[in-house]
Amino acid sequence: MDYNRVANLVRGQEGGLMKFIDYQRYRDNNKEFLRGDMWEFKMVNAPKIVYYPGDDLINTRLNSVQVGIDYSTTGIEKRMRGGFTISQRTSQNTSGTLTLQFVDREDTAITYWVTDWRNRISDMDTRYSFRKADLVADCKLVITNSSRVAVKTLEFYNCLYQDAPINENGEEASETDRADVTLTMSFEHYHRIEHNL
Repeated sequence: MDYNRVANLVRGQEGGLMKFIDYQRYRDNNKEFLRGDMWEFKMVNAPKIVYYPGDDLINTRLNSVQVGIDYSTTGIEKRMRGGFTISQRTSQNTSGTLTLQFVDREDTAITYWVTDWRNRISDMDTRYSFRKADLVADCKLVITNSSRVAVKTLEFYNCLYQDAPINENGEEASETDRADVTLTMSFEHYHRIEHNL
């Protein structure tokens, strides 16, 4: 069977559908897929009153970032006579959460950072709290291609400590560790920049 002849017959049909199913189109000039591990996180403005270990240490110990963005829209929905429902979309939610998963070391720089941030929000003994302007951070997540060129940047505004449990248990086995620290922050607004369109 002559496969080229069959392919030409399929492609050549006038009004034929699904002509996009073709290797030359699918290979798309050898554009690469975006890898999940190609990203960089930065605190553009760290909290003013909180100890901050620095971007280099943060990126060295940061294993993953989960972005909690609500991609849905909200709006008005009215039920009309006759059982009809009319919908109008009017807005979207631009607040959410960021979850950073760290592997800390014996200097406990990450643990100290998240604990200091929590204590600046509310001191354990006196319940004194610093002002919001001194406690919030602005962050960005840059997603790159395999050549480490920025493809997309997500900017997060007014990030605030929400939760960061740390392991302070006494364990039985020697292969246990206290390295994992997960920081969850809320953010009030985010902005997306597409670099590669």
